[in-house]
Amino acid sequence: MAVAAALVAGTTALATAPASAQAASSAPAQAKRAAWDGNIYLYYSASANSSWSKYYGWVDDFAGHTFAAGGEGHGLRVKNNVNRAWNNDATHAARIYYNENQNASGSAPYDDFYPGNARQLNDGVRNNNASLSWWYVG
Repeated sequence: MAVAAALVAGTTALATAPASAQAASSAPAQAKRAAWDGNIYLYYSASANSSWSKYYGWVDDFAGHTFAAGGEGHGLRVKNNVNRAWNNDATHAARIYYNENQNASGSAPYDDFYPGNARQLNDGVRNNNASLSWWYVG
């Protein structure tokens, strides 16, 4: 609820951005540029009523994290339950890993989300996600 309250306190574009990302496979480019907040939003399902949590920094292990926003999946674990994501950072790409501790060795799958990218995770990490990293792309 605190996350939702913080979003409402921001600009209208910021407050409506997660709903836009939920309703379509990608949020409108204008809304993303107007409301960059430096987070990646991870969604429980493809439903427009999906719960989500947002992350700013690296996460070594999603164990213990739960979906914070109201809706389908609220309170459930983030680890191994992310269906889709939206990167709302203007300058950094986010990588979601199958393994803990950003381990992509061997054939371990991962999925990259560039600035503004909003879609389902690839088959390798959809509902099989364990950690998150970021890198600068400009």
